[in-house]
Amino acid sequence: MNTKNTDLNYQYTGEEQYQPEPDRSKKLYPYYPDKNLIQAVNLAIVLERPLLLQGEPGCGKTLLAKAIAYEFQQQLNIEKYPFFSWSIKSTTRAKEGFYTYDTLARLRDAQLVSNTGLNQTELAKVAARVNDEKHTEYIKYGALGKAFQTEDYRPILLIDEIDKADIDFPNDLLEVLEESKFDIPEISETITSKQTPIIIITSNDEKELPDAFLRRCIYYYIEFPKPERLIKIVNSHLGKPLDDKNQLVKKAVDKFIEVREEGTRRKDSKKPSTSELLDWVLWLKRYSQEEALEFVENLEQHPHLLGVLLKNKDDQEYYRNQFNDD
Repeated sequence: MNTKNTDLNYQYTGEEQYQPEPDRSKKLYPYYPDKNLIQAVNLAIVLERPLLLQGEPGCGKTLLAKAIAYEFQQQLNIEKYPFFSWSIKSTTRAKEGFYTYDTLARLRDAQLVSNTGLNQTELAKVAARVNDEKHTEYIKYGALGKAFQTEDYRPILLIDEIDKADIDFPNDLLEVLEESKFDIPEISETITSKQTPIIIITSNDEKELPDAFLRRCIYYYIEFPKPERLIKIVNSHLGKPLDDKNQLVKKAVDKFIEVREEGTRRKDSKKPSTSELLDWVLWLKRYSQEEALEFVENLEQHPHLLGVLLKNKDDQEYYRNQFNDD
């Protein structure tokens, strides 16, 4: 395998000096991993194995890949580190991440070549597309296909929510990752990885993944953050503490944990996540300190705010009933 820049030290630190300013439009946020997660990332990098992340929705699985790319970008002092994202759906097939070939477009162009109604300029353009040995106009590379063709640095590839795909998807993907290549029979060509991608795979554990696939991954479960870390996360996403004097963020986090631990009665109820806490606090930011504190302390009286955290009518009623004397 051709591997340029082999002298680079691909090591993720998670240090605060590499954390970005919050930018909601670009979905770029500070990321504060614990030391065990940092070690898992570096283990996956060294062993050249995919890192499979599980954890509750909203706990930061997807953001980790962007955080690694951002840190490497800062370490190398380059404009943009190669990062590719592949969001998996129930209809996704593994081949889509490698490439897609527009057979109908090429057939249409081949028919147009014999169309005497075209002027010479148009005919020349169509003929150039049809006669191109690489079929450049008809092949569109997916996230993994683009990652395999990255030369200067080891690209970061995020495969998001792999458990949404059908049961064959992980094994179809595994074969390509193991061999670091895939074939394009339409042009009789094989695309071989120029650099070994750093692969982050997320799963919400909606379905079991095949044992053969799991054996080849580094597995890590992201635990839900402790209160102190939640406060740090909230403040970092705001850019600065929302309120130093009355400790609004701390009180909001305390209330959030109360709702999370005591606000649901069904075992399968969805517990509020970190992302929902952030939405809630960002909404509170619009009000004065006094108004925001009232919303926090009397959350059960504000169903529109409670709906940010609890997404089920039974859970909301259960939580509100805890404050009734009767």
